Amino acid sequence: MDCKPYYKNDILFEMMIPRELLKKNIGLKQIHKLVMSMADSGLITRQEIVSMLPPLLLDVHADHSVFDMCAAPGSKTAQLLELIMASNSLELGRPNTERPKGFVVANDADSKRAFMLTH
Repeated sequence: MDCKPYYKNDILFEMMIPRELLKKNIGLKQIHKLVMSMADSGLITRQEIVSMLPPLLLDVHADHSVFDMCAAPGSKTAQLLELIMASNSLELGRPNTERPKGFVVANDADSKRAFMLTH
């Protein structure tokens, strides 16, 4: 695992093992199972690092309104929401107990991909 320092609070890690090896290697099967379980339960989000850059470059804050026009399958949209919530917590100086003023509208031109947003 490699922690990426450019993401706030050191919460971005890159797994340095190719996905094919993670799936097929007998010694790594338990790690693959753990990653899949955590992703399915919403504890982690699996996403390419290049896809994580647009929300970071937007410098989203708790009072911003964002229109994500290429939202499917939803990882960047979820990241935008997380940034809004984290910003709200930082601005309040305490854990989130109030709704932020900001929001994200998610849409996609491809109806099949947009369907993935609802799931």
